[in-house]
Amino acid sequence: MDASDRAAERGGCPVVTYDIMSPRPVLTGVREMADLREAAPIYWNDFGTGFWMLTRYDECREAYQSPDIFGSDSVIPLDPNPGYHWIPTHVAPPEHSGYRQILNPPFSPRTVNALAPRMRELCNQTIDKFIDAGRCELVSDFAAVYPTRVFLSVLGLPAADDGLFVEWVDTVFAGFTDPEGQVRTLAAVTAMTEYFVNLVADRRAARRDPGEDFVSHLMTAKFGDRPLRDDEILQMCVVLVLAGLDTVKSQLSYTFHHLATTPAHRYRMATDPSVLPTAVEEFLRAFPIIQDGRKLTRDTNFHGCPMKKGDMVQLTLGSAMRDPRVFPNPDDVDLDREANRHFSFAAGPHRCLGAHLARAEMTIALEAWHRRIPDYRLADDSPVLERGGAAGLVDLQLAWDSAG
Repeated sequence: MDASDRAAERGGCPVVTYDIMSPRPVLTGVREMADLREAAPIYWNDFGTGFWMLTRYDECREAYQSPDIFGSDSVIPLDPNPGYHWIPTHVAPPEHSGYRQILNPPFSPRTVNALAPRMRELCNQTIDKFIDAGRCELVSDFAAVYPTRVFLSVLGLPAADDGLFVEWVDTVFAGFTDPEGQVRTLAAVTAMTEYFVNLVADRRAARRDPGEDFVSHLMTAKFGDRPLRDDEILQMCVVLVLAGLDTVKSQLSYTFHHLATTPAHRYRMATDPSVLPTAVEEFLRAFPIIQDGRKLTRDTNFHGCPMKKGDMVQLTLGSAMRDPRVFPNPDDVDLDREANRHFSFAAGPHRCLGAHLARAEMTIALEAWHRRIPDYRLADDSPVLERGGAAGLVDLQLAWDSAG
């Protein structure tokens, strides 16, 4: 599919039918979206329920900075009327800022830096499970497990429950690409919600002093002059698990695929840890895994396209972060790229709450892995597929020469 497939116009703007759901060979989406981006900045996509697509950097940034028009009642382009309302994802300013004041401190740079030793410990424990085998399936053995263990530690939950959360998150995101999986998705969200219901009830019944973990923080926090209600606490816990686990997993999957197929960059990771800060930013730019959605709060004419109240809009960051109008040689992964102006954690009031934590998780993962497994490769010639909908690789088989 490329821009030549346009068959019609909507209010003078080009129309495509572009499948954003089906799995495809890795980085196929990047190449397809580049064709669209260079032909036009805005499309109406007839796929599914239909939605607008913004393909370039400036238009995406403008949408993020206009939450009064590009609202957050829904953030999934194919789901304009979700049967749920999550805090803070679906909350608009100014109410949104009150929740962010509660949520920001546990994810501040200072708090995240204090977690670094624990994150490093959890990362090494995860690697311990497969390093001697000389191979692993990166997505399920490492990229899903490590951030889940970190997040459970942040929330103050038992490490033994990591398998539950990995399964729940996988089920929810699989539902985005499998319409028949909606029932399983609902069951997973319900089970996760019940987990937190029981957790909060047990802590209230125990009447013990609150701990320093995230759930305890929410149980003692106030929204304005009142304590948070239990339903607010539950929504925050569920949305942060869904937003925080699959995103890091997906980012790690693309990053390690790039490194496994780029020996020079793999060597830099192993021999020059000073490159990690700029490398992490470049991986975030080159392989952004958020393909955000917004819902129009009113009719608007956006750069000549007549958008209607209730229309969904996809901010196609996988395309925007490779816009040559902003990034020199955008398809090159440059570990030393300076002035990296990506907004792969979104922008505006709904900028990703866990950006500092995600950066730290990635940095520690790359440092710990390459200290222990400096040289590795794709295990075989099997096709590597990326998911539709929510980005990320389906699986990634890696191999290395085991010391044993």
